Amino acid sequence: MKKHLTLLMGTVMAAGLLSGCGSSGDETKAVESTVAAAEQSAQASQTTQAESSREAGTSEEEITLHVYGPGLFAEQGEKGSLDMITGEETPGYDVVVNKWNELYPNVHVEIEAVPWENWQSSIQTAVLGGGIDLILHGASICDLVEPLDSYLEADPEFRKQIYAVEQRRTDAVNDLSVSTTTGIQYVVDPMIVYLDKDIFEHYGVELPGEDWTWEDMLAMAEKMTGTDPVTGKQTYGVQLVDTNSTANSFFNYQMLASGFDAKVITYGKTPLDSKVDFTGDGTVKALKMLQDLGQYCSSNVREGVNVDKTLTAENDTAIRWDQSAYKHYKEAKAAGVEDKFVFWNMPAIEAGEYKGKPSAFMGSNNVAICKTSENKEWAWEFLKFISTDETVSKWVSDCGRIPNNPSGMEFVKTEMGDKVQAINRAMEEIPDGFNNSTNDFFNNVSFGPVTSTMGVVISDLLNQVTTPEEAAKTLQNSVDEYLKSIQ
Repeated sequence: MKKHLTLLMGTVMAAGLLSGCGSSGDETKAVESTVAAAEQSAQASQTTQAESSREAGTSEEEITLHVYGPGLFAEQGEKGSLDMITGEETPGYDVVVNKWNELYPNVHVEIEAVPWENWQSSIQTAVLGGGIDLILHGASICDLVEPLDSYLEADPEFRKQIYAVEQRRTDAVNDLSVSTTTGIQYVVDPMIVYLDKDIFEHYGVELPGEDWTWEDMLAMAEKMTGTDPVTGKQTYGVQLVDTNSTANSFFNYQMLASGFDAKVITYGKTPLDSKVDFTGDGTVKALKMLQDLGQYCSSNVREGVNVDKTLTAENDTAIRWDQSAYKHYKEAKAAGVEDKFVFWNMPAIEAGEYKGKPSAFMGSNNVAICKTSENKEWAWEFLKFISTDETVSKWVSDCGRIPNNPSGMEFVKTEMGDKVQAINRAMEEIPDGFNNSTNDFFNNVSFGPVTSTMGVVISDLLNQVTTPEEAAKTLQNSVDEYLKSIQ
């Protein structure tokens, strides 16, 4: 099988490999053709999905699970790493492998962890080479992975043990109108707000309540942009997230659209069957709020240059938001300023089904089962192990990340104390099955270059080059032109 898969590589390379953190519609089609060819070459005698959902137990034969991909495994390495900000030595993934081997001595795990650079292309090439069983961060490459809904249905107790699953709307199952579970998180990463208590106090601004709105944030940001009345230093009201990344700056829009319940997409079975409208009042409102908040950012945030997310004693921004909440806490604690910052939830959703809950965003490190794996039964056991095992959860938290289960959250709570409450609320109130890539407010997979267009639009808004109305039309034109190209 491996030889046959390898022969496919020339054709796929001509189609163009995936790159970066997002994927366009054209790139998705390239992957789709890759998988179709790979599946035709795979052995027909694979274990049925019903069998793979039962408890694996002890293997009587020697089996090796091949795990490939980026994320925390690559960042930590096999033997661990040194955090250059906190000075902490953090454990390597050998902790995870050793625990698995202790439980299942005849089922060996081989991990090949790769960097984020060109990670999607690397995964695609590895799958073409054959023999991959599990894909780290593979849930977003839907065409390469096994749908997991039937596994979850057959194992309902497992679902109760974890916070979330990775769901996508994908034409890999020939229907964008339904969400498909494509992976399981072992790290969850909600967006959290960091409030500088000193700046709030110096300007005489009260900290927000749980039900604060985006309008509240804007008013606070305006009041705290200027010369600090106590220190005499320049301060800024707000810092948007990832404005230095065209691939990720859409996070800001997606949260605002969620907050205003500005649904853009009504999904059909295919992109052509779906309706996309970026020109509605909700979209314009979200884009205007984004532009208004930009007035109270530092110039380097607006320009996307040298954006520093670290929580330090020299912090000059009253309100900022980012993922990696536990890691940020560790950074602040190492600098002796953990009490300077309040960890808070995003502003409340103002309308719709989830009114009152924090504006939605959920990042992750996840694992998916490769569609062409010959060991799907054991791959499913590994997914359950990595997302629920106590040793793995301890390893995740020791690395400054948040495990995908309430039991593992206790490790984080031991360190963070009351500051963990914002994380707990975010995890408890995130809409079930919500995902950042393919939701009703934005889709960075199925509609061509709309993600890169959004990155340009956000930059233009922040730098007053365009208006919200013009930005909405630009986004709509991007989608319309893409859909026309695939008719």
